[in-house]
Amino acid sequence: MRIGWAMAGMIVGAALAAPAEDMKTLSGTTYSNIVISSYDRDGYAIRHAGGTNLVPYGDVTAELRGYYKGLSLSPVPASRLAGEQQEPAGPNDLETLSGEIYRNVVLKEVAEDAILIAHDTGMARVSFAALPQAVQEKYRAATPAPDPAPGANDLVTAYGQIFRNVEITLEEPDGLTFRHAGGTTKVGFLALPEEVRQKYNYDPVAGWKYARDRAAQKALKELTAEPESQGPTLVEVANLQAEAMPDSVYRVSFSVKNLTPQARSATATVRDAKRTALISRPIEIAANSGSKLLQIEVPTIQPKDLLVVCGAYRTNCVLSW
Repeated sequence: MRIGWAMAGMIVGAALAAPAEDMKTLSGTTYSNIVISSYDRDGYAIRHAGGTNLVPYGDVTAELRGYYKGLSLSPVPASRLAGEQQEPAGPNDLETLSGEIYRNVVLKEVAEDAILIAHDTGMARVSFAALPQAVQEKYRAATPAPDPAPGANDLVTAYGQIFRNVEITLEEPDGLTFRHAGGTTKVGFLALPEEVRQKYNYDPVAGWKYARDRAAQKALKELTAEPESQGPTLVEVANLQAEAMPDSVYRVSFSVKNLTPQARSATATVRDAKRTALISRPIEIAANSGSKLLQIEVPTIQPKDLLVVCGAYRTNCVLSW
């Protein structure tokens, strides 16, 4: 099948792509479920299923650098937000008369009044009037290195973005998920041409309801998500044991060790499968010592976990019965 698709716009495509976004680097690493936190002259700061990383621009195919820049949560490079001084332009960089520097430039097109270039964070059309005379002469005489024309299995966006070697992996009421040379992406049907919508029997009402329900589920999940600890580890749970007693009573035994050189106050809570608190106990622990063995008994309802909170630090232990 020939996939010469044109997306309706970058913002729509980026927003719908986010839930399924994977990044495959030129060095062979694949990052799953990525979020581009920001970008600067060193590369993209990303969060992914395995943690966080800085991905250099040189490790991302040039055709996708502008696309990932468009997904950034911070639309202005972090270095500029911080007022960081830019490094001087190097031999492969292009500096305009206004001081704008494009890094690792590749010439894509030469027109009468401007040039089209690929650079570290995307594509740009630069007017000759914005360049010093010597630089104008250099680029007027240069030979462009245009990208290969889109192939039968490539996807082309309205703003010129090309996804190479596209393979559809998932059909949903609101869009298509596909693998490509740079990873995995989801594109909504609103960003696809009419013939593709018809091919996959797109129903606008069903698609809208599906997207609405998914957004509601995501919001609920974020609302009920376990808060993350802030700061260093202050306490740890030891001697944890869960026992089913007669008369449908469930006993949780444990001790809490203070890892700091000062006395600490903590709270221990046993919770059910929905993380609803069943019973809580306050705990006072001397510096660099452990508490006595503590027991919490819960009638009728079998606890799912034990949550111990000390200041901004929290540790959650799943109970085994």
